[in-house]
Amino acid sequence: MKIDVKNPNLIRWALTVLVVATVVPMYFLSTSYPFTYASRSQTIKELDDRHQKLSAELERARLLVRNLERVEQEYAILHDQWKVAATLLPDENEMPDLLRKVTAAGQQSGVEFEIFKPGTVANQGFYSDNPVEVRISGGYHQTGVFLSRLANLNRIVNVSKLKMQGVDNQKDVAWTVRTDMLLTAYTQGAANAQPAATDAATSRPLQANAAQAKAADGKAAPAKAGQSGGTAKASAAGAPAGNDNQGGR
Repeated sequence: MKIDVKNPNLIRWALTVLVVATVVPMYFLSTSYPFTYASRSQTIKELDDRHQKLSAELERARLLVRNLERVEQEYAILHDQWKVAATLLPDENEMPDLLRKVTAAGQQSGVEFEIFKPGTVANQGFYSDNPVEVRISGGYHQTGVFLSRLANLNRIVNVSKLKMQGVDNQKDVAWTVRTDMLLTAYTQGAANAQPAATDAATSRPLQANAAQAKAADGKAAPAKAGQSGGTAKASAAGAPAGNDNQGGR
């Protein structure tokens, strides 16, 4: 059968099919698109947030990798500095040796110890304060030399509450200034509150100079009867000087 393409009925039928084939899909798309778009939009947003989060974490990881060598070098430097600082803080059992060095510095400087009194250890966390109350007598120069020797010790010794008082020169008294101070040494680790460690070596200067300090204050006792008149005084070694007998009793 021959189809007449110019037949009006055929043309209307073809147009009807074309319109239906175009409109029906558009109708279904227009009604379902809002629902599918909303769900897909939420999924897209969640994926985008996750992408940004992972990107930020990746960037931080890259920065850490790039800076790892520099951080390791800084850590090594700080660790070396800590080891040097730790050598300046003795252990608690090294305190007697440090106090002996302090008294030796005084003797080598030419000053005399009148008071050398360790105080109570104070816990400051990872280190402890070890205070020592000190009074010395000597010339201005000798006192300065002593303080300089303290500063040059291989341990940290802090000087505070420094008070200097001039003393008039008297016969047989070589020193011209009396100095009170608080020395604070530091030890590693925490310690219970207790007097700072000391021993006989740190107390010998006190015994050696007790009589001399007493004589300097004008309080020395007169010599015994039957012996030469004069003021009893201590020698530099701490032993009483011998009296010259001038006859039998």
